Amino acid sequence: MSNAISGTRRAMKELVDGTIRVQIDIDPTQRAAIHRLFGEIDMPVALAPLTLGVTNFGQKQEAPAKEKLGPLGMLAAQWCERADFAAWFFTETGERFSVQAFKDYLSIDTRKHLDTNEQAKNRFQTLIRKPFIDYLETRHD
Repeated sequence: MSNAISGTRRAMKELVDGTIRVQIDIDPTQRAAIHRLFGEIDMPVALAPLTLGVTNFGQKQEAPAKEKLGPLGMLAAQWCERADFAAWFFTETGERFSVQAFKDYLSIDTRKHLDTNEQAKNRFQTLIRKPFIDYLETRHD
């Protein structure tokens, strides 16, 4: 049984009294763990980043170099942040959206492959880009 749950920091704002409020999105599959670990309101918690960058002493570490994405990889990364894309993806595939589900659907290991592998590029254009653009053009909010 783990005492840690991963999530993604989304919003942060400072309240009038100086308190900092942080919004963290957690995958719904972690619902039981959240209730088990944080079942009470006003319960103290601790936060720590899950990526390199800050040591325990507040000293900056060098983060590993990231691969640069080309135009399709960047487009995919932007779309993967959108709620309407996640909703469309679920409707289209029957799978709850996650970056891993997206990569599995396209049979790629990284979004960089969308710009470096011709088969991945074609699958993205056929399975994702055209259908999602058609969806955006035909929906009536």
